[in-house]
Amino acid sequence: MGRVGRGGGQGSSRRTVDLTGAISIAEKNDLITLVNAITERLHNNISNIFDSPPISPIIGGNENHQWLSLPLLHRKDRSQDKENESPLSSQTGKPSIGDGSKSFHKAHGIIEKEEKEAMTPQLQELKKEAVTFYQKWQTMLLNRLREVAVQEPAAQPPTRGRGRGCRGNARGRGGGRGGKVNPITLTLATGPPRSPPNHVDRELADRYPPMPNPLWKLEHNKRRLLQHTVFLLVLSMQDYTAYSRLLLINLTSSLNLSLETFQQDEVRLARGLAQAALDALPEEPEDQKTEEVKATKKWKISVGNALGSKKPYILAPPLKAVGVGTERGGLGLSSSTAASALGAIGEHGLLTGCLFGMNTQRPMGKIMEGFAREIQDFAFMPLLGNTCIEYMDPAQTLAEHRRLRLVIAISGWITKNCDESQPWRCLGSQAEVYAVRWETAALLNLGTSLQTVIKSISWKNAKEEIFSRTIFTSLIEAVWPVSLLKISKLIDNPWSLGMVRAEKAGIVLADAIMRSKFQGDRPVSLIGYSLAARAIYTCLMVLAERRQFGVIDSVVMMGTPAPSESRVWLTLKSVVAGRLVNVYSEHDYILGFLFRTSNIQFGIAGLQEIQGADGVENHCVKRMESGHLGYQEMVGNILQEIGWEDLNNSACGGAKTKEVDKC
Repeated sequence: MGRVGRGGGQGSSRRTVDLTGAISIAEKNDLITLVNAITERLHNNISNIFDSPPISPIIGGNENHQWLSLPLLHRKDRSQDKENESPLSSQTGKPSIGDGSKSFHKAHGIIEKEEKEAMTPQLQELKKEAVTFYQKWQTMLLNRLREVAVQEPAAQPPTRGRGRGCRGNARGRGGGRGGKVNPITLTLATGPPRSPPNHVDRELADRYPPMPNPLWKLEHNKRRLLQHTVFLLVLSMQDYTAYSRLLLINLTSSLNLSLETFQQDEVRLARGLAQAALDALPEEPEDQKTEEVKATKKWKISVGNALGSKKPYILAPPLKAVGVGTERGGLGLSSSTAASALGAIGEHGLLTGCLFGMNTQRPMGKIMEGFAREIQDFAFMPLLGNTCIEYMDPAQTLAEHRRLRLVIAISGWITKNCDESQPWRCLGSQAEVYAVRWETAALLNLGTSLQTVIKSISWKNAKEEIFSRTIFTSLIEAVWPVSLLKISKLIDNPWSLGMVRAEKAGIVLADAIMRSKFQGDRPVSLIGYSLAARAIYTCLMVLAERRQFGVIDSVVMMGTPAPSESRVWLTLKSVVAGRLVNVYSEHDYILGFLFRTSNIQFGIAGLQEIQGADGVENHCVKRMESGHLGYQEMVGNILQEIGWEDLNNSACGGAKTKEVDKC
């Protein structure tokens, strides 16, 4: 079931991190309280995914095409409410009686019994295992934080309850007349904890609302120190899960720090750790497998002995080179303190290499060759550093190009003027970005066929007819313009072949993430459009089936040829710790036509919003001049619209901004 930090079970053998002089007892207590509150909120978010029963709408007595009927039903509700709106309400601007969902709730009443049973046994089991995995990670994290030691200051004369490092009146002064403070109850709070009234990063606060706490009142450098300390303690658990990063971003917001501050710390730690891993790689030839196995066993024994010994940890020189444990970059942490906070991962380069997928026992080149047997022309192409060579050996990537999170971007088709990497140049440098090359011949054939159809007179005439009926009516009634059916062979065959290949690519991608550890022990974000979104859909379904929690950070799927049924997306969301965004357009007529022979009764995610799946975001593209082909050109603008964390704005194609509009 998924993965949890390898060092989690060694809490008893890790040495205590002494932060005396760096932070006060009150600050430590408030920090633990804050982290506990954040992790509880994340826990509730996971539970909430499954707590709201998925909807299964049935329109009237017709149980076919039920999900496709939802947009038509809402449209009808809105028009009826507009007609029934009283003159008084229209004049005052107040909403009329009814919220535009009468028919929707009526339809739900038909299947009230079914709704109660909507939580299938499979989803119940998935929820149980997802929550169990998260709770295990949460317990390990909080135990690691509680290992931080802060010595009490020397006894001072009583000063009306004011202790050193404590502002104002501390709760649980509990030291009695002797002036001794209780380290368990001491806190900075002088009243009910509040959130920062004026957040330095408004967008971050809107996306990740800060938790009420008194720490945001501290000076800026002290807040950065607290964030940096938690970061080191998280890494000491010997992997960097999607939950870890989500915690740190929420902590950044709650401490009233900017996202840029966190990203800078993340990048420099990645560079230092990557260089330490590269420095520790063995120089022996790879073909000497027997010697490598023996060396690995000896190394594991030595690491295990180090974890259980009393010998203090030593900080690797590359980490000092990026400022960790130094006077300025350490933010108040000495080299020895930073080393104890990082634990074995800050000293043993081979252990650090696991973060980045560096495994001498499993060369990446041989793993990629295995993938090639399943799907033609499959490769990861790194975009950071302006290089498009295939990713074959983790040791070949420069430390300065390493990051603690990955973004894997996949194109759904290509054209002669656009390769697999071009649409993704808009992604920034705060993550390690890879474009996936897969089935080049099939994707080029599909792209050429789509361009031919879009430019044809038959398509222009068919588009007007479909628009007059709406794409959903055409799908439900299976009535298509004759002119479109005549040219359907141009795109039906390439599309059908592409769908089969996309599903295979999704399975290979899941294996690359799950079994080969291509990304190491770092969170992965996935972005793709059209057939690539289908590959991502398959990948997430495989990861959910194999209970791989805490691996996937965020996912953006554009124009997805996959079901919109809520239980499907609940399954996908169970393995996505961060954002899961469905980008769709009701005017994507090409997608509707191509998907017409599939199981359309479960809806089409690329045409409609996902309903009944808590935590899934929907973003509507209102105008698409180029139809389904437009996604390739609009990638940068769509990511801007949804507030993607890291973009190269100069490469997002500002000229295309007007084509993207929220519904």
